[in-house]
Amino acid sequence: MQGKQKPDHDPKCLCDPIEVLGQITHENKKKISKTELNQIRLNLFTERNSDGTGYLMLRGKDIEGRYHRRIQDTDMRAMCTYIQQSPRRITKLDLSYNNITDRGFFKLLKRLLIKGRSSITNLNVMNNRLTQHSIDKLAKYSKMLKLKYLRLNGNRFGIKGGQCLAKFLTYNTSVEYLDIGETNQNLSSIAQIITSLRIDHGGNKTLRVLDFSRVIPLFNRYNYESKWFAYHIELLLERNTSLIELHFQKNDFISHDVEYFVRGLRRNTTLLYLDLAFNRIGDYGAELIAKYLAEGPQLLFINLAGNGIKDIGGRALSFGLPYSKIRALDISRNLMTDIGVIDILRTLKKPHRLRFLNMWGNKITHDSCVIIERMVLSGVLSQQSIDVKVYEVDNVLHAAYYPNPADRSKHLYYDELDFGCVQPIYHITRNIIDKKKKCNLIKWVD
Repeated sequence: MQGKQKPDHDPKCLCDPIEVLGQITHENKKKISKTELNQIRLNLFTERNSDGTGYLMLRGKDIEGRYHRRIQDTDMRAMCTYIQQSPRRITKLDLSYNNITDRGFFKLLKRLLIKGRSSITNLNVMNNRLTQHSIDKLAKYSKMLKLKYLRLNGNRFGIKGGQCLAKFLTYNTSVEYLDIGETNQNLSSIAQIITSLRIDHGGNKTLRVLDFSRVIPLFNRYNYESKWFAYHIELLLERNTSLIELHFQKNDFISHDVEYFVRGLRRNTTLLYLDLAFNRIGDYGAELIAKYLAEGPQLLFINLAGNGIKDIGGRALSFGLPYSKIRALDISRNLMTDIGVIDILRTLKKPHRLRFLNMWGNKITHDSCVIIERMVLSGVLSQQSIDVKVYEVDNVLHAAYYPNPADRSKHLYYDELDFGCVQPIYHITRNIIDKKKKCNLIKWVD
């Protein structure tokens, strides 16, 4: 057989290289209309880890600040090729605040998220343009995924999407962290999602962290009965043995809804972190929680910020905290004065030391500042674990807001830029991953 005949002349490039080079270096007035997402640029956005893995961070605000556009469906092919051909195992993919639709998510799902096709275990697609069709496809491949962390918050896939998500949770056995906040659900879809997590219905047994914040849209013309939401949460706490962290921020819960929470908490033995911030539980809700804490439960972290708690609720909490195992407490942005704040401060010296305390947003004056300053000097509190700092003016102590160095939850949750704006990429970020110590089991033989 005769081989292919070589052309008489070498093929020539149809474009003018000098003109294209001028467009790239901005020497010409005419610039390239669309910035290309290629392997070199993706490599710059890949964070190196000490264990040989990598994180591909393509956050929308960061990308737009550099290239004046965000990640779109047309970029999925180049990104998938880079992850599959990269010599470093990419385990985390951050695509938050971009313009990805169902079409781009389908490509991502089929080429990267199915077992054996890539090493992605952490996926963040918050605040994109996903609809119920993406969640339907996710449920279709629920048994074939190996994701452990999945963030879908900000994608308003609605009620039908919530029903598909319930199917996904029923059959998936890998996801441990799930965030579905602000996805426009109603009480019926929430009931289906919670039912898929209950043991008595053969539900999911691997999920450990669930974020239900802002899950129901609140409008002036639509008022929902929050007690039914709280009732389903009570059943979830009673009949689930895997969840250790629950977030219910901004769901308009009132004080009587806490009765359902407390009944479920008394029958739960695994929950360690309860987040009820920015609801409306008030003093009565704080009293119910204080009675529960006085029983010495396993709870370690409780967030009660922005709940309209006054001095009566603060005093009630001071009666329950000494008997609890609470290590972290957030009572910021409430309506307490010096009376309620001092009552809580006087109960912090307990067997289990408080390592995290937020209290800014209450009325903190000289009397409270005296106690705070004394506790910081004595070592009961650390300045690195509280969100206020005491200063003196004309022999009067005042409190200033001091961002708690130990509290980076909101900064990390919303993927904020470290300096508020885009910084030049001088080098690739390198992270140190703590290796877990392996315990060697020694069997004694008689």
